[in-house]
Amino acid sequence: MNSIPPVVRHPRFAAALLILAAVPLFSQTLPDLNVLLVNVEARLAAGFAYKNWTASATSTETKCDRHGAVDKVTVVKKFVRVTNGDRDEDILKAIETADGKRTDVTRETAEKARRQWAKARERRAAGGRQSGVLDLDEILPFAAKKRPFYSFKLRPAEGEGGRKLAVLEAAAKEKDSKFWNGIYTIDPVTFDIVKAEVRPSDNPTFVRELWAEADIALLDGKHLFIVHTKMKVDGGFLFIKNVRMLVEDVYTDVKILN
Repeated sequence: MNSIPPVVRHPRFAAALLILAAVPLFSQTLPDLNVLLVNVEARLAAGFAYKNWTASATSTETKCDRHGAVDKVTVVKKFVRVTNGDRDEDILKAIETADGKRTDVTRETAEKARRQWAKARERRAAGGRQSGVLDLDEILPFAAKKRPFYSFKLRPAEGEGGRKLAVLEAAAKEKDSKFWNGIYTIDPVTFDIVKAEVRPSDNPTFVRELWAEADIALLDGKHLFIVHTKMKVDGGFLFIKNVRMLVEDVYTDVKILN
């Protein structure tokens, strides 16, 4: 029997062989790019095919001054109810912290939310879209009619517990605020999007910075739900009105009612 060369028996060399051997095996788990795009589009349509749900939510709004220092933080606890696509919120508690002072602003926040979602329902009834929520149809590039406007790159990745994932980079071919560049973490077996990080390929007028990210969870083995979002906007016209804000939403106790 031939003896094993000493260099092969070296632990560092053996470890390197294991790493090199694992790379092509993992790469082979990635589907063809076009196959992935078509299946992700179908999975999104099926996973978000519901119009009625409820959830508890915590929204944290951080406003900053022109130097980037935190000026005010508002934390809102609420119960969210969506019926036939129309959203409503019951504000349970709202606390504003500014200059080291905590103020209960529940009543004002509840009234503001009531007006906001009433107007949103009116716009939706008139055929417009409901603002105040992430519009997946607007930012995602997976629909067949939108794919020609993007370039895609696919690479393998690894998630928690060694979960095999794929990372898809989508870059708009044209610089325009209606197109969003994105990095999407995808399960290459189920085609579920696990995480999305997006920003417009060109910022809207008077906006210096705008980006959003979302974590998407699988519920009841069937439905997809955005359980965590974070969005930053920095913009304004000269010194008349400037907005420097980070908004983070966390959803729990989600119930799909369809």
